[in-house]
Amino acid sequence: MSDSILVIGGGIAGINCAMNAAKYGTKVYLVDDTASIGGMMARLDKTFPTNDCSICIEAPQMYEVDNHENIEILTNTEVRKVKKVNGSFKVKLVRKAKYVDEEKCTGCGACAEACPVSVPDSLDGKVGGMRKLISMAFPQAVPNMVTVDPSCRFGEMRKAGACIGECAVDCSQCRECPIALCVKACEKEGKKAIVLWQSNKNLSIDVKSIVVATGIKNAQPVGDLLGYDKYENVITNTEFERLMNAGGPTAGEIIRPSDKKHAKKIAWIQCVGRGLAEGKGTPYCSKICCMISTKQTIITKEHDADAETTIFYNDLKAYGKGFWDFYRKAVENGVKYVRGRPYEVFEDSETKNLIIRYENLDCGELKKEEVELLVLATGIVPNDRNKRLAKVLKVKLDELGYFKEKDPLLASLETNVEGIYLCGGATGPIDIAESVVQATAASLKAVSFHS
Repeated sequence: MSDSILVIGGGIAGINCAMNAAKYGTKVYLVDDTASIGGMMARLDKTFPTNDCSICIEAPQMYEVDNHENIEILTNTEVRKVKKVNGSFKVKLVRKAKYVDEEKCTGCGACAEACPVSVPDSLDGKVGGMRKLISMAFPQAVPNMVTVDPSCRFGEMRKAGACIGECAVDCSQCRECPIALCVKACEKEGKKAIVLWQSNKNLSIDVKSIVVATGIKNAQPVGDLLGYDKYENVITNTEFERLMNAGGPTAGEIIRPSDKKHAKKIAWIQCVGRGLAEGKGTPYCSKICCMISTKQTIITKEHDADAETTIFYNDLKAYGKGFWDFYRKAVENGVKYVRGRPYEVFEDSETKNLIIRYENLDCGELKKEEVELLVLATGIVPNDRNKRLAKVLKVKLDELGYFKEKDPLLASLETNVEGIYLCGGATGPIDIAESVVQATAASLKAVSFHS
């Protein structure tokens, strides 16, 4: 029986799970279906309640994982089949082509500079981030290498101005493409790392146990009552996070999408979409949104002490260590908390400001507030990969789409399949500190498992 384990998901939970297991001498396969490990935490600006730099905390852990002799990182890789045989799991993986040689690429960026086409970066949403068709996931990505967008490789971006088109896709000269600017730029650097003929690879591994750390994602606003799909200056809390981030599209400048001016009056609306019908929102409290908005208001004040910040909330969730003091810090810094229920947002056509109509729940009166930028706290939902992965692993999901624990009290982080464990956002909405604690527990269960 194999002594190795498989960790599915390379976010902060998966990283800590892999590191802890590897310290016990266990071989760990850390698999993620994106181009880099790091997950959601790598995209954040700061973490609450300390407001420490997010990537400053995670990047050293990412590099430690990358350089650990007992850990093998497999990015752009999907788990396709899992079968339990004689006490171990036989796992079939598909490693999707990046069209770049991982051993040769140094992440110099010459290829991205040469690429003629920029496309919107889905990471940044409405706040305007762009990326090239060959790019790195983010500056501190692990592995530190670029990836060619498959839509470019297969000629789908030719009309947008891409230099690679149908004429080059299956050309016999593909190995020394005479027209691809990224190939030329890489060769000029003396590396020859762009390999347009690269194909997907099937891998098979044997492991004794599996840890699922698939993470979470942010819900998208639904409906148009709060104006997200109608007005430029209505954004989500994830998009605002990218505005604050020095590595984001605005280099940390908190500006409005409509006119690129600094926003001086900003409001946050909590519980957006909460309680709506199935498939149209989140039917539960996501637990961490109140502290996310509190963090964002404090940092906004640090950027500009004169900025006016208001949070519209229903019930304040400050459940963790230091969270209530964090809330008090925001109040002391001048953040205004309004217990209210916004029901309509409309735009001033001249100024592009937003007028929020709401019911003040403390006095029962209908009021309105004008702001320059509106941020929607939309909540947390399960990762898209959960349903497919649950079928592959033959483990159960709960009614919300998260992986179901065998028994939250007596068999926490365990599933209905012996040898398969859970941690982090795979179990539900969770903050970073809780994710790390669960990752440590899950790694010990996985390392000590014997069928």
